Amino acid sequence: MEQNKVVLEVMNPRGVLPSEPPVGLSAPRPETLSGKKFVFIPQKPACSLFFKVLAEVISERIPDTSFTILPGGLGTDIPDGILDKCDVWLEGVKTTGGHRTPLAIKLEKHGKPGACITVDDFVVQRNREFFCFGMPTMRQIVFPAYDFFACETKPEKLKKIAQDNFDKIVDALTRPLTEEEKNPKPFLYDYGNMRFEGETYGEVHEKFHRYFADQEMNDGLPVIPPTPEAVKWMLTGTSRDPDEVLGLFPPAFGKATVKKVAINAVMAGAKPEYLPVIIAAIECCMDPAMDFYHISTGSLASRALIVVNGPIAKEIGMNGGMGYLGPGCRANNAIGRAVNLCMINLGWSFFRVECGYQGQPERYTHLVFAENEENSPWESYAISRGFSPGDSIVSIDECTYTNRLGPGGGMTFPPLEMEMKKLAGMMKSGYPALVPEKKRSGPPSPFTIDTNIERQINTACFQFALHLSFVKQLAAAGFTKKSFTQWLCDQHRLPWDDFSESQQEKILEVAKKGTIPGLSVDDCKPGGTIPTINPQRVTLFVAGADSGQVTGFYGGGLGSSLLGGGLDMVCKKVTGATLTKAGR
Repeated sequence: MEQNKVVLEVMNPRGVLPSEPPVGLSAPRPETLSGKKFVFIPQKPACSLFFKVLAEVISERIPDTSFTILPGGLGTDIPDGILDKCDVWLEGVKTTGGHRTPLAIKLEKHGKPGACITVDDFVVQRNREFFCFGMPTMRQIVFPAYDFFACETKPEKLKKIAQDNFDKIVDALTRPLTEEEKNPKPFLYDYGNMRFEGETYGEVHEKFHRYFADQEMNDGLPVIPPTPEAVKWMLTGTSRDPDEVLGLFPPAFGKATVKKVAINAVMAGAKPEYLPVIIAAIECCMDPAMDFYHISTGSLASRALIVVNGPIAKEIGMNGGMGYLGPGCRANNAIGRAVNLCMINLGWSFFRVECGYQGQPERYTHLVFAENEENSPWESYAISRGFSPGDSIVSIDECTYTNRLGPGGGMTFPPLEMEMKKLAGMMKSGYPALVPEKKRSGPPSPFTIDTNIERQINTACFQFALHLSFVKQLAAAGFTKKSFTQWLCDQHRLPWDDFSESQQEKILEVAKKGTIPGLSVDDCKPGGTIPTINPQRVTLFVAGADSGQVTGFYGGGLGSSLLGGGLDMVCKKVTGATLTKAGR
């Protein structure tokens, strides 16, 4: 009977994790918190209010304590002078996905004991963060998610949370370290092939799918078994060495090799000729300018916007016309699904936690299409970025939400000028961050909380896919891609007189540097107007048929977008193709 067993051998799609031994906790815990200096690290600006209330509660119960609350959303470096102000620290409250904990880990390594606060829905992700950054036994204080999400950010409700969890906080900061915390065990995992056996192929196939789903190694839908033969077939699509290391894939920074990408491409249902495009997309994801960590883990339900330019798109059958974002095109959807499976397996992303709360159906295949270059009167995006017509290019950015402009069920066709103004209005519904202080109502957003004018202007980032009729109308009206982009940005210029004196001083400094197109020293005077959007951060693609709608993609997930300056999208050239004329 054993000879009649059906055996399915599949290759492991997981990226090999860094092999450095984990670091344990070593900073001695104080016996008492009396007289201690606390440093609070808010994950987000809104968390600063909780820490302010917590400081009041601690002061009432523990004498001679002092507190430093760092700015919300701080980076990963220890601010100057903080070590001298810190006996113990607390970080949190983790209510969102896209946040790292290196600052907390660095404080611990500098001999400063502390703990991180997390709502219970994010404990699994927080533990993965500790593991990824080399300190798996970092202490964690868990709050009920309901308490924090239902507090309405009211001080009296936040105070009750602080009071209810006071004993847990004291315990986490003072309890002596255990041997397990000091000497964590190394992570052990078998990256070898897996075998599934059964009486029938159907039984074996179901065992394979059930195991991959239980281990979060697929997207919840059936995948193609990545047998050694199937992976070998997939690798015929590239001349690149299967063992070539492309980089480390976030959030867990698993090693991405050409072979591991091929394994996930098989699972996604890709053809070998798609592999070079998928590899280029994965290289984009790991580019330092691309904050793919945020796409993988954030609570905004982000997805990747992936656009392919150049001759390889047509060769492999990608869709840039009617229905370009929908089902029916194997190339578009398999490429996007392969990227998603690489997120799950190379990056060890937990899709049950890293789902943006309600989940994101577009994460199955992301937003993948080819630009409709053949029928466009404008130059392609790749050409505008300096590539040659024969180059095949993959471009990526984060998309947090989409919008559309165009005929619906009523099928009305307004004048071009009206459509142009509506499109400019779609930009306003994004998040231009430069807001005149004289016109601001309510508290500042996380994007306006700092005073770096250049960074605020560069934070706004938009991509628009314009359908063919609209582009042809614009071209007939004399607009080039560049001039129409500038026109869109010009609709969001604001009066110089609306800005405060301190803002005007900073705007003038930026104008003198000449780093923002459309901002000159001559604009910085009474009666002048100031740009709030950098045209270099606005991307126009041509996609769809003559019958269509404009699609707006919003996000600006590039790490450089919040750091000031940078490009609109990360681009990589397709190389190593063996089954197509393009991309070699």
